[in-house]
Amino acid sequence: MSTPPHFDLLKAAEGLLEQARALAARTKPEEDDNDLELRRSIAATAKRITIGTAPRIDVVKADWIVISEVAAWNIFIDWKAFDHIPLDGYISISDLAKALNAQESLIARISTLLLTTHKLLPGPHPHTLTHSRVSPLYRTSHPVSPLCSVAIGNGMKPFSHWPEYFRLHGRREPSGQHDTPFSFGWGEPTLPPWDVKARNKEYGAVFARSMRSREIVGGDTVVSGPGAVYDMAWVGREAKTRGDTEVVVVDVGGGLGQLLGEVLRGVEGIRPGQCVLQDRGEVVEEVRRMGGLGGVVVMEHDFHEEQPVKGGLVYLLRRILLDYSDSLAVGILRRLADALPADNPKARVLIMEERLLETPTPQNCIVDLVMLNLGGKLRNEAIYRDICAQAGLKVVGYHTREGDSNSVVECTRA
Repeated sequence: MSTPPHFDLLKAAEGLLEQARALAARTKPEEDDNDLELRRSIAATAKRITIGTAPRIDVVKADWIVISEVAAWNIFIDWKAFDHIPLDGYISISDLAKALNAQESLIARISTLLLTTHKLLPGPHPHTLTHSRVSPLYRTSHPVSPLCSVAIGNGMKPFSHWPEYFRLHGRREPSGQHDTPFSFGWGEPTLPPWDVKARNKEYGAVFARSMRSREIVGGDTVVSGPGAVYDMAWVGREAKTRGDTEVVVVDVGGGLGQLLGEVLRGVEGIRPGQCVLQDRGEVVEEVRRMGGLGGVVVMEHDFHEEQPVKGGLVYLLRRILLDYSDSLAVGILRRLADALPADNPKARVLIMEERLLETPTPQNCIVDLVMLNLGGKLRNEAIYRDICAQAGLKVVGYHTREGDSNSVVECTRA
């Protein structure tokens, strides 16, 4: 066993004090949307100090508290309890219980835990509640709220069934879309995760809402210029030489068109009629119900089947392959390799998704294990090169940015 790195308490404490002073010196240090990296560094240092100094049993018990806290805010999200707490005021526990049609003593017990962990704050009078700086994110109207619910449905629910799942299936990664930890945890062990979500319409709706959230992809996707992980300006230049309806960009499994919207806004020269959006039937119906995408061709397509649009210049895969095992990912890529025009060396498959960092962070590991629940995984450069080669593609660029887990894998036909 390797020796853990020495923890210098004084150095960590001095660093924490220095960073805290830097944050306090900001114009509005109480705001949540400034100095993100500094805030994250402070929190990471404080946690390292806690783990390095607290009694070991307290470190273990802290996880038990987290489990209970997750249960508390999850049920309050489900009951829309946070919606009833005024943003600029307070509510009594009694009135909150009445609003939820719930037993007052039950609401008091759940609220007390959230008060002790500071996710809620006490109001100005006994037995009253106000929002903390964090709890407004749990309100139904906030885009983070459905992400929290998905963290339970895709993460904690399957995690809690891991002992039974691995006893039944062996201590190995799931190899396909059947018999995944997700489906096992939801009581539908033989169904693919997407079919489980389709059967559980309430959760499926929450999941769909979460996929519209910019928080899931880290905000606006820069697709052109110096701020882009991969600059698609060349695609715009090529598009100018082509007809208005000649296929330039095919967004495979593109959801509601979030990425295509960024491409059309951010890359000069690409016209809507040159773009194709593909996804499952119910997603396509939702796109059409919303009024379409202003000239973009929208079609139903299963990316496990043959790609119907041949000869496109660029095929985009954003947040697709990480949901699938290596064998299924190879199948998805092989269909795109077959669709690439053999006579155009400029044609590309672009894989855009979170990568497995060389030194993974806890956040990076959490995403990877949630993907394991769904039968997928995060990948590093070596894995991408392997599966692309198996699919008949050649990786000609692996685009990343230091400190950023997003990546773009640029492929041509082998």
